[in-house]
Amino acid sequence: MHRLLRLHAASLMLCTCMLAGCVSAPPTARAPAAAASSTSIMLPMVQSAAARQRVLFLAGDFLPESGYPHSRVHDDGSRPESFSQLRTQVLEAELGLVVDEFIITTNAVITAGLLMPYAVVVLGSNGRTLQPGEVAALTGYVSDGGAMLVYADFQYGPDNWNSDNAFLKQFGVEVFPDNFQPTTQITDIVESHPIMDGVRSFATEGSSQFLITEPARAVTTVLARCAPLDRAGCALQEPERTRVGPNDDVVCTWVRAVGRGRLAGTCDRNTFHNGPGVGTALSEFDNLRYATNLFRWLAGRSLS
Repeated sequence: MHRLLRLHAASLMLCTCMLAGCVSAPPTARAPAAAASSTSIMLPMVQSAAARQRVLFLAGDFLPESGYPHSRVHDDGSRPESFSQLRTQVLEAELGLVVDEFIITTNAVITAGLLMPYAVVVLGSNGRTLQPGEVAALTGYVSDGGAMLVYADFQYGPDNWNSDNAFLKQFGVEVFPDNFQPTTQITDIVESHPIMDGVRSFATEGSSQFLITEPARAVTTVLARCAPLDRAGCALQEPERTRVGPNDDVVCTWVRAVGRGRLAGTCDRNTFHNGPGVGTALSEFDNLRYATNLFRWLAGRSLS
């Protein structure tokens, strides 16, 4: 009898948990565990209170010539190319987010289970091309209500544009390779949007701009351009210039809805760097305001 009562109580707890949308405890900060396979079953997205407070940065393990990885959020912050100030000043102090980082390697792959606990995922490029299962996991995450920011850069490895484009091209969007142009201010703000609130200009250095194909323009909101394309800082490399169709658009910042989720792109990660150093830094121009608005919108703190 006691055993039957215990079984009955366990069944009631399971049903209650299913109805309430219980989720596993979120991974600890800094090092979410790598799942064993990229073919994990996609589970329904459950946006618990804990999930709404977390952001995950995805990056590859490529080491540039400098010998240290760029744009890490949990490094010691001593290098200009660090994201430690973005983490401490914007994501943690201003927005109250817990910040994790996952390094993509041959054996450490992106899965649905890895992404599930997060309100925002940052796809910061990768030294290898994303696997089909990883693309499916990212697509399912956004479609089910997640938010994702995408950017690329020369310092992320030779295949990093192919990596991002394996995911982006399904939406009629493609990120171009680094244009190796000098620091420039982005002043062509073309749309009133919460991300651009109070932003008169932000800066990039060696931009990787986005090609928005004609069919995708109807469902993509362009917020800023690096224009005109013959201006120093904005110019495309010749192979990319010849690929722009008459009704395509080349942009720096864009957003769009994907299913129940949000997808955004920004054309350079240097905007978020600690500095001072070559290029730009979070403290220069309106970079800090831009970064804060961008992540606030992605995290659903600004619903417009």
